[in-house]
This record gives sequence, C-alpha cells and structure tokens, in this order.
Amino acid sequence: MNNDRHEPHSGGIPFDEAQWQAQERARLAARDGGTDADAAELRIAHALRHAPPVGLSADFAAQVAALAQAQTASASRLERNLLHALTIAFGLSAAATVAYYGRDWAAAFAATLPGGADALTWAAMAALCLAANWGWGLLRHPGTQRHHA
Repeated sequence: MNNDRHEPHSGGIPFDEAQWQAQERARLAARDGGTDADAAELRIAHALRHAPPVGLSADFAAQVAALAQAQTASASRLERNLLHALTIAFGLSAAATVAYYGRDWAAAFAATLPGGADALTWAAMAALCLAANWGWGLLRHPGTQRHHA
C-alpha cells in the first residue's frame, strides 16, 4: 500500500491515516493467518489474497489478438467496398449528367455556381489537383492503396 502522506495517489480523495492503518493490519493478518483486524477489511484482504483461478487458456492473448485483427480486416474490407461503391455511383452519375445534358452540361453546371464560368474553371482546377495528387501517390507507392488496410 502507498504510505506517501504528502502526495497520496488517491485520485483527489483525502488521505485517511486510520483507514490506511486498518487496511494494512488486515493485509498482514490475512497473510499471517491472524484475526486481529477489522472484520470488513479482513474479508477484503483475504479475498484479494485468495482470488479464484481465472482459467484462461495459454494462448488467450494470441486468440484475442487474432480476433481483433479479423474484426479490423473485416471493417476495413467493408469500408473499402463502400468506397468502391461510392466511386462507381459518382462515376455513373457523372456519365448520366454528360449523357443527359450533352455538350451543354458544363454551361448548365456553371449556371448553378455562384461565380459562373470562373467558378467552373476553379472547380476543374481543384479536381485536376486532387487527381494529380492521387496519381502521384500511386506512382510513389505502388500497391499501397490496395493493401493499406
């Protein structure tokens, strides 16, 4: 037990010297087989000394690690599949927009933007920058995008 009276590690609870002494007497009594301690403190000390065996298998930690890794792989597979589905949906919606509006889709899109044609130019530049950044990442680290999870 901690007997540092200046900075007890009690999480902000005031240090009680009498209770600490009672716990210490019960700990020693439980160790030595004595009964000269507070009955409640003695029961606690005895329970702590004679904890029942847990009965975990020898490879329990490995089993938990494998389970966590399987759950992580499953979650990342789901996220990857959702990302692919959203990318396909975005591509299909872009193709449908171009098919519906024909050559006028850019003008129709520019009309919906607050800045008009200038805003469309900036949006196109931002899209090109994102595509270039993604492409550069694929060139620098080939295969990491697929096996990153």
